[in-house]
Amino acid sequence: VIPVFVCYISLIFMKKTLLFVLLAFLSLVKTSVFAETQSVSVSAKADIPTLLELKIEETGQSELRFGNIQPSALKTTESGPVIVKIRVTSNIGETYQVAQAISNSLENTQGDQLSSENLKFKTTSALSTGTVVSTLTPITRSPQTIFVSDPKGTSDTIQAEYMLTVPASQAPGDYSAILTYTVSSL
Repeated sequence: VIPVFVCYISLIFMKKTLLFVLLAFLSLVKTSVFAETQSVSVSAKADIPTLLELKIEETGQSELRFGNIQPSALKTTESGPVIVKIRVTSNIGETYQVAQAISNSLENTQGDQLSSENLKFKTTSALSTGTVVSTLTPITRSPQTIFVSDPKGTSDTIQAEYMLTVPASQAPGDYSAILTYTVSSL
């Protein structure tokens, strides 16, 4: 009877130990499996500045160079075309315009002038979505619109083509003037 009793007590003790070990294990598992969820928020931010920029696309085009023109004593002489590519980059999402103005009549170092009306231009657009000047038009000293973009203000490349007419018996010399391009939103 005693050995059965000792075995019974041993079994009870083993069950209690096993139960204790099992509860300890479950408490560890419970902590890791059922741990409280924690969140941290991070804000995402991007600053995109407004961009409306005008650049002469090709290097060396800071001047309209018509080269050496041999005028005639009897008739007018035409020179050109000289082409300037103007790149407008825009993200404004609205219509913009490109304008040009000449500083003064073309003039040489001796003060002889070649009327700015003898310098004519027309424009084309790479995307063909804006409004251009499609016929040769004389340049003026006041700002002239040479391109109007589409309503979305899409970036574009404008090609301005210039022709110079030299009247008969024009005085010789290097004639120059400043041509300024401006881009602005409408």
